Amino acid sequence: MKIFHKYSIIVLSFALGLLMASCNLEPDVAPMPFYDGEANTTIAELLAMHEIGSSDSYIHIPEDAEDIIITGIVTTSDKHGNCYKYINIEDETGAIQIKINSSTLYNKYRLGQRVFVKCNGLDLGDYRKLPQLGLWANDKIEPIPSGKAHYYIFNHGPIQPVEPTITMTSIPNANAIPDSHYNRLVKLEGATFVEGGIATYCDPYAATSHDIKMADGTIIAMRTSNYADFYNELLPTGTGTIIGILTRYNNNVQIVIRDLDDVQDFMTVIPSQTIFSVTDYNSAFENGWTRVTSGSDWSTLVNSIFAGFVINANTQTDSWLISPKINLSSYTDVSLSFSHRAPNVGNNMLKCYYTTNYTGDVASTNWNEVPISEFEITFLNVNFGIPEAALVSPNFRIAFRYQGKGSMWAINNIEIKGTAGSIYIK
Repeated sequence: MKIFHKYSIIVLSFALGLLMASCNLEPDVAPMPFYDGEANTTIAELLAMHEIGSSDSYIHIPEDAEDIIITGIVTTSDKHGNCYKYINIEDETGAIQIKINSSTLYNKYRLGQRVFVKCNGLDLGDYRKLPQLGLWANDKIEPIPSGKAHYYIFNHGPIQPVEPTITMTSIPNANAIPDSHYNRLVKLEGATFVEGGIATYCDPYAATSHDIKMADGTIIAMRTSNYADFYNELLPTGTGTIIGILTRYNNNVQIVIRDLDDVQDFMTVIPSQTIFSVTDYNSAFENGWTRVTSGSDWSTLVNSIFAGFVINANTQTDSWLISPKINLSSYTDVSLSFSHRAPNVGNNMLKCYYTTNYTGDVASTNWNEVPISEFEITFLNVNFGIPEAALVSPNFRIAFRYQGKGSMWAINNIEIKGTAGSIYIK
């Protein structure tokens, strides 16, 4: 009975504990990590301990030597598969890549997290002249085992905003770039992907480089891992801003983006499309084309070598050929083009116009002239960019006017083209 009573008290106490815990509605909050030491070395001072030569090399930082501790803000994230198995940290003096054997580093070393790094026991080296911190093996810097990273790297304090502190509009020779710039988060302004709209970010089976051309013509390569979840996305066209980690491969300057949010303000232009054209001249007058005639009249001609509108004035003529209404209000970069042939005629006799307010009466309509500079016996092409002010109207029309006599005017290949819009990639 005593034993039963003893265990009854234990069970009752446990139940009361559960009840009290269930009444506590305050959520559990993980304590803010704080490292109780302090840095005694800047990243620039650490980098100066190793001289980069013509081939990969390293120095070992002894465990029993005086502590070498650096601190910096994490500027990378492997959440989307790029920046694979490493983090970059930077302070006011420079930046370093730290290799860690894990593909989910963003969970522990979050973007904007301050970390302290005890370098003793690690190796400081370079891969193709890019500084790295890790463990030397197989003639290169290898990642720190994920289970041992906590012996060297310590999170500290709250997450901070991360913005690039270096803006580049030109890419000088790799050796002309200050050493303190490499491994830093930088911003490229006025950048254009050479293979924009053609290639994807990365081959699915191997890391891939794509050239980026700056406004002054200098080139930097963007290096992307085939582990990136955006590898199959198409490179954008146009010019914009790219944010990423500045790296090098020997004398080649490179940038590594963290995700597609680092590719900003690019404008992918939708190809120009046909808004209006005459596909069947035989039925043009049944499909909205109208004539206002005094003297000779407009007609259509379709044969094996020509399809279009024709007027042949044997008498004094003032005849208009007016298109159906055309809605241009959803388009930009609109242009009108047509071909024409007019032998032995003065250019004051033949005119092309456009309007946005056709009243049904050519005399009361406000017409704008489309310039035509040549009238020849052979077919000539006319191309005219329609002003933006005219694009807001759903009642846009074009017209051809013949004034005079004694000649023929033939017109075909009438086409209005424009862009339905543009996609901005932020």
